[in-house]
Amino acid sequence: MVDTSPRSVFRRLWPAFLAAALPVAVLAVGLVTGPAAGADTVSTRAGAVAPSTPPITPAPPAPPALLTATTVTSTSVTLSWTASSPGCCAITNYTIMYPEPFSDVIPTATVGNVTTATITISPTRQYHIRVAAKDSAGRTSPWSNQITVVAPATDSGPDTVPPGSPTNLTNRNGTLYWSAAPDNVGVTGYHVYKFDGWYTSTLLGTATSTTYQLPPSATTGPGPRIQFYVRAKDAAGNLSAASNTVDATSSTPPADLPPTAPRNLAVSRITSTSATLTWTAAEPGCCDITGHTIGYFQAFHDLGESVRVGNVTTATITLRPATQYRVIVQATDSAGHSSPSSDPLTIITPATDNGPDTVPPSAPGTLTASDVTTTSATLNWTPSTDNVAVTGYNVYRWDGVFTSTLVATVPGTSYTASLVPSVRNRYYVRARDAAGNVSIATNEVRIDPPTGPTTPPPSATCTVTYQKQSEWQGGFVTDITIMNTATTAVNGWTLDFTFPGDQRITTLWSATHAQSGSAVTIRNASWNGTIAAGASVSFGFQGTWSGSNAAPTSFSLNGAPCL
Repeated sequence: MVDTSPRSVFRRLWPAFLAAALPVAVLAVGLVTGPAAGADTVSTRAGAVAPSTPPITPAPPAPPALLTATTVTSTSVTLSWTASSPGCCAITNYTIMYPEPFSDVIPTATVGNVTTATITISPTRQYHIRVAAKDSAGRTSPWSNQITVVAPATDSGPDTVPPGSPTNLTNRNGTLYWSAAPDNVGVTGYHVYKFDGWYTSTLLGTATSTTYQLPPSATTGPGPRIQFYVRAKDAAGNLSAASNTVDATSSTPPADLPPTAPRNLAVSRITSTSATLTWTAAEPGCCDITGHTIGYFQAFHDLGESVRVGNVTTATITLRPATQYRVIVQATDSAGHSSPSSDPLTIITPATDNGPDTVPPSAPGTLTASDVTTTSATLNWTPSTDNVAVTGYNVYRWDGVFTSTLVATVPGTSYTASLVPSVRNRYYVRARDAAGNVSIATNEVRIDPPTGPTTPPPSATCTVTYQKQSEWQGGFVTDITIMNTATTAVNGWTLDFTFPGDQRITTLWSATHAQSGSAVTIRNASWNGTIAAGASVSFGFQGTWSGSNAAPTSFSLNGAPCL
């Protein structure tokens, strides 16, 4: 661990007459954001003649790259980065800068010629961290990428993961509104802060919902610019990273800002012909929410239905007996904007509402295929349970569009299927009971019989770089760059990928997104839809995870695979 007791600490707002006492490299990043650390500045008096040949100066090191946080505890963070490439001279050490937002104090720590270090931090605090290299000639590199780290409240107990950040904070006539923050256990409330624009943040109060009425005194006070921000809190005392800031004067959300997605979609009552749904209301974007659209789609079918309801949080839809549905809800506002879809809900109706058994069996376990030959394959699954008894399993072949064919009903948990060359060999299984109730289906398995050589796929015309900028237990920040390697421009782009784990995107910038389960679709913003031939576009996001945070293994741009 780096001993930070002799670290450099200076203020962003020290008077200008102290500037001469500080290194130019430090002032460049402490007082302004544009110049890179270590950049030379040459001042010329008015009327002076610039020299015809500028002086030759030694080349500084290149900036360190790929700064990440490998371990975050309540009192320390371990960092790693890719070493700087030297310019004129050998690298001698690195400077780590780790200020807290909404503070004018900028602590730094110096370490040797290494690519990993541990610095001391404080519980529940948020830090913005960057690294710069220094060489034997005293030249300082530009700064690395910046990462955001939030320390947990504790390193022991059932919850050591901070919540995700609240988003979409707005001030509407003295009332703050924001979108709910995610958490691995559950958000218990929000802290609302006032920032004076210099260095003082004051905790105004707490809220259990996603609104807060500002007291009149909160909008005045010393400082160049009164602003507000919000941090989420969980039961263990962990605090999230800060939301965006808003000014004390009422702010108008962007005219094209849609509502947030409805949350916590659930079914409160289900019969053979209907389901009563409930959800948590969406937060408005630019405009008032006027209604909701409920979409419900039969599994393994190409037909879907939708129904419009008002500005409510419960509704009943009409369904068919013994049928599985995927249900989503979207909010609509007075300007016609639609929110992202809620997380999907999978339900299945019973076969009947009368008789001794109106409860469908549970879904069988994971369906797999083994012993695949050119003519057959063995399907295997784990057993289902039922309140009365499972009497068998229906095995279906699906054509991938809308037709499912019942190929067998078996008493056990395996079946040898005959593969038909001219038919799409996709299968799923449902448990059934004596009353005719069927379970939710297993996963789908696609079986491709062994074949001879095939024509190779066309060359990819895009590459995607997925780079985690920081990662901590339960959270991470990632940058994605799309490179157009084709000879023509891309006009309007959609990037699709699937998370291999349970990651969820909570905040995304420079693009828009939709996520259904692990499947993610990213679309360009209004200003970066064109990618010229040989050019690239980048965006980033913050997300949560619990079981695994492995990177996606494949990407497609406008439906075509990328390298």
